[in-house]
Amino acid sequence: MEPSRPKRRSFTAPLVTLFAAIVLTAGSCFGFLNTFSMDGAGKHPNLNVFYLIVFCICVMVFPATIIWMIARAVRNSGIAERGDK
Repeated sequence: MEPSRPKRRSFTAPLVTLFAAIVLTAGSCFGFLNTFSMDGAGKHPNLNVFYLIVFCICVMVFPATIIWMIARAVRNSGIAERGDK
């Protein structure tokens, strides 16, 4: 009986995460800039802070997703090499 070969993982999840991070980063940047005021007398100062926090989180998610995609590609290449033997 042959041992089962590990399956190659698809890039769907990292690509969806990357796309969502880009969209949320753009949206939170737009929201931050709309609620931002230099004199501190904006209508929604708490909302401004919320948009800033979401923007920072999305900026951190972007490189993490790139690393995730690279790790998945390396792992898939290792699976392909082991499957050829």
